[in-house]
Amino acid sequence: MSKVTLINHSSILFTLGNKIKNTFLTDFWYQTPAFGSWLPSPPPFYHPTYLASLSYSKNFYLILSHAHDDHIDDYFLKNYFNKNMKIIISKIAYPSLKKRIKNMGFKNIISVGEKVKKIKDFEMISIVDKNLSLDDSCLLFRDKNYCVHHGNDNWFPLNKENVIKVRRFGANRKFLYAAQANSASGFPVTYPQFNKNNRELKNKVKKMLSSGIENCKNVKANYFLPYAGYTKSYVKNKDYENKAFEPFYKNLKSLYKNEPSKIKYILDLFCGGTIDLKNGKIDYPFNFDPGKILKITDKFYKKEGIINKCDTFRNDILESRQTSLKEIKKFLESFNNFVKNHLKKFPNYYPNIVGKKLKFTITNKNSENKSYSIIIGLKKNINNSKKANKEFIIPNNLFKSVLNKKIVFENLYTGYESNIIRYPKKKYNRDIITYLISFGYHYVNSKK
Repeated sequence: MSKVTLINHSSILFTLGNKIKNTFLTDFWYQTPAFGSWLPSPPPFYHPTYLASLSYSKNFYLILSHAHDDHIDDYFLKNYFNKNMKIIISKIAYPSLKKRIKNMGFKNIISVGEKVKKIKDFEMISIVDKNLSLDDSCLLFRDKNYCVHHGNDNWFPLNKENVIKVRRFGANRKFLYAAQANSASGFPVTYPQFNKNNRELKNKVKKMLSSGIENCKNVKANYFLPYAGYTKSYVKNKDYENKAFEPFYKNLKSLYKNEPSKIKYILDLFCGGTIDLKNGKIDYPFNFDPGKILKITDKFYKKEGIINKCDTFRNDILESRQTSLKEIKKFLESFNNFVKNHLKKFPNYYPNIVGKKLKFTITNKNSENKSYSIIIGLKKNINNSKKANKEFIIPNNLFKSVLNKKIVFENLYTGYESNIIRYPKKKYNRDIITYLISFGYHYVNSKK
């Protein structure tokens, strides 16, 4: 028998093993803001002290998919989890993840690659699409009867090669396929070009959910668990927490009111629920209303001052002197060099970024805006281009915090802390965002 409990966000607790009962916890996140503004909504179903106590069992494994802060809560892990517990990561993960784990005091790290790895009486494998990510991967676990796919943020359609790998790994077993099915980035909420009626956001979520449904069908999984979307963003003087798509089953189902047959794989499983993979039965320790829980969570975070840890509420990120044009130019030209050097090493990693236009506009309270633009991958600059493929409109205090390495650039995008304009309006330009985020982590870890 194998049971899977949704703890919160992308954290699940499950058991596998033929003779030994092994316990696995994925991507633990408690209360540390991710991307400067995200808080888990709802919090973990079990108080983290209960989860930390499991780490003292010899057959316990913590699984960390990648280094985003909504998948790894450094503070609580470092202070309360057993330093000798076993931590499973993908071999493809950036060295920074392993370094981060070791800096917290953990040494028992197990790396999993694309070849099946056996430990005791369970097996695991890592699946990656290098054209989409050079860090984030899916991790799969199985025993003789059951298989669990931990897809975290990998909502994209699986390529044919990976469909075969995943299907083969989960064959002849009751198979749970879990993957992201909710919006993470600021689009469309932080894009002023788009209307405020939530239609674009619902279309985005439906696209992600449809991808998960199709992947589930292609790999012949029995169940699809949409997760990695139980979060809300808190930015001062905004109401983004009220604009989030709340991904419990009733809302997901509403996206397919004219196509009811398409949701047969989706589990009606909210945080705190447990599914028995043998028979598909879902149980809760008691009945509650998901919508009510999310409302009370929001009230709790505000009333107890937990949102004060988010970037725009922090006392140490205050309005500072106006960013100079020279500083903006230096940052963007450093980004340009990063892209060119990266493409030399990985020529197939979003090569279409070359020739696209990127613009930063830095604003302050006095409306003394400063802008600078570049053509990515080329030497020529096009300062003050009116129609860049992506324009970031960034508050001065937050951009200065990026320059001073107090926060990472991703907080400005995924953390909803800036506004973005794009041309053409219908084109997302994922490549620009992907490279900017990668550069942001490179920048904050570089020497001054």
